[in-house]
Amino acid sequence: MVMTATDEAEGAQALFCYIADTLGAHKTKVQFAPYIKGKDVEGFFKEYKDMIDDAYTGNKVDTAKSKTSIIRYIKKNEGWFVSSLKIAQKIITDIDDIDKDFGKIKRPGWQNLFYQHGDDDIMKVLANLFKSANNQSSKLGGGKYFGDINKWTPADIYFASSKAKKSLKDLLNEPQTKKDNLTFAVLNKQIKVLLESGDLLPLSLKKVTGDVIVKKVNFSRADENKLLADTKCTGVQPWEKMIGAYTATNTSFKWTKPYSGGRDIYITITSGGKKGRIQIRHTPSSGGKPQRGVKVILGYVGSSALGGQVVGIPLFTKIVESVDPEFARKIRQVWDLNYIKFEKAANEYIKYGGGAKNYKGSKVQKDKFNDDMGAISGLTVMNKLRPVIADYFRAPKEKQNNVVRAIFAYTASRTANSARFVIAKD
Repeated sequence: MVMTATDEAEGAQALFCYIADTLGAHKTKVQFAPYIKGKDVEGFFKEYKDMIDDAYTGNKVDTAKSKTSIIRYIKKNEGWFVSSLKIAQKIITDIDDIDKDFGKIKRPGWQNLFYQHGDDDIMKVLANLFKSANNQSSKLGGGKYFGDINKWTPADIYFASSKAKKSLKDLLNEPQTKKDNLTFAVLNKQIKVLLESGDLLPLSLKKVTGDVIVKKVNFSRADENKLLADTKCTGVQPWEKMIGAYTATNTSFKWTKPYSGGRDIYITITSGGKKGRIQIRHTPSSGGKPQRGVKVILGYVGSSALGGQVVGIPLFTKIVESVDPEFARKIRQVWDLNYIKFEKAANEYIKYGGGAKNYKGSKVQKDKFNDDMGAISGLTVMNKLRPVIADYFRAPKEKQNNVVRAIFAYTASRTANSARFVIAKD
């Protein structure tokens, strides 16, 4: 079982799934229960010390982060400890609901599977296959179909057999793949075949606090189209204009009126019988400097996990443009015009208004830096952009529904070109 991820939390999930697989479904339910209910974390790592050591020495678990750093992280983050336990238990006990061929994993210690994190055999190979297909998509006119691999598949972990490793590596070595002529249709079909034979399982992880739900995504285009048809815009949440004032010149910056208010805007939606919202926010700084970053985040009421996100005005407006080019043009126009004002004021604040000192100072000072930069963003950019978005979605009709559907499909990795995956969430 190959499990790949990007940080300690997902590395821990790989380790916990290995423990569950070694125990088998029945023992996992019994032995994990006390820890899920609150038994101490230290006790868990003492109880399974030999199993964890064997996992690494026997190369059944190979993580980008060391065993020590993963254990240290989990001991400090009890929420991830419980979440990892719940997901590992859910996967090992209900995995045959995804495909009957995965039922073999429920037996203790299935020997033909490996647990790896940050490996070359699956994650790196899939990344290169994605790159070839994404480059091929740009040959059809316009830019690449996906901005990043997470919108093709958000999988953090892959359960894979030796057959899956060989099959994907063979596809990567094909001449047409090397020439960037691999299509998403061919790549996704290969994943489908491996998944249906029980040789590959892409798993997307979300931190859970409640009961775990394992949900199949993109397994049926008809089901996805039905969900999209059922996804609708319901309006815009009330928002509070950012107020406040400053003076800024090429040699000075000074706050002249205290600021207050918000800078985000939320488009409300319903999808699959659930209420949700699409949050649009400017993240105004990175590394102590102004930045253009805009996040478009999908979330659901009652869920602790995000549904996905799009980063950047260019990609966001490209998605909107597929439905309403005029609205996309207006967003770009308002953003470009007012970002110039934000960047100028932000740089003056950093240089002359104490911003640099605040950013490099104490936590209190750094919090002030973030608040100040957020206020400058609100006053210059978001106060101009939010009315445009609010006016468009306030009384939604079919065009607005279609824009929301396009955003939903992309952020949730449910487009026609997205791969099959399974998501574990609450």
